[in-house]
Amino acid sequence: MTSTTTQIPKWSFKADYVETCNCDYGCPCNFIGFPTYGSCHALVLFHIRSGSYGDTSLDGLDFIAAQYWPKAIHEGNGTTQLFITNKANEEQRQALIKIYLGQAKGDAPFALFAGTFKYILEPQLVDIKINLNGKKSSFSVPGVMDVQTEAFANPVTGEQQDTRIQLPKGLVWKLAEAAKSKIMRITTQSLNFDHSGQNAFYAVVEYKGP
Repeated sequence: MTSTTTQIPKWSFKADYVETCNCDYGCPCNFIGFPTYGSCHALVLFHIRSGSYGDTSLDGLDFIAAQYWPKAIHEGNGTTQLFITNKANEEQRQALIKIYLGQAKGDAPFALFAGTFKYILEPQLVDIKINLNGKKSSFSVPGVMDVQTEAFANPVTGEQQDTRIQLPKGLVWKLAEAAKSKIMRITTQSLNFDHSGQNAFYAVVEYKGP
């Protein structure tokens, strides 16, 4: 009997990762598992530098995960919606959906997170605009969401601070540049929040499966 794993094609990608959430700077979820204000709201961009899902190239594709959990992530009952660049063809779109929903397994956090979602909203094919510049990055979906991040500044000198968090056993990233959101908002029927001025991270991540 063929196992499910053997039916999943080999996949991998390396991506720029921009995370924004409603937690205070540094995000205590990374240390104690519980968000600053009880619930978790996040908008996360993945810009795939290079990657593939079987024979399907994922090079240059962008996708955004909009996420909400009423309590800590591991306590479940979350809601998520995936926004995929309209530059993706059908094979690429299906590959990203399978990866994000954990169906492609692997060492990425997606399979674990998938089990925490109660509501998985229909993925959207959209025009994603991005500007990658480390801690000073931005991404948006016109009329839907807008995110801009910025670096911390020394309160005395005004000099940009190089603040990083290293988590050798981190699930999502191992090393991230700590930043803050200048703008972080989404307006849809199911996900509607604005947490500008809160936590943000920039990292480069690499995942593979199955």
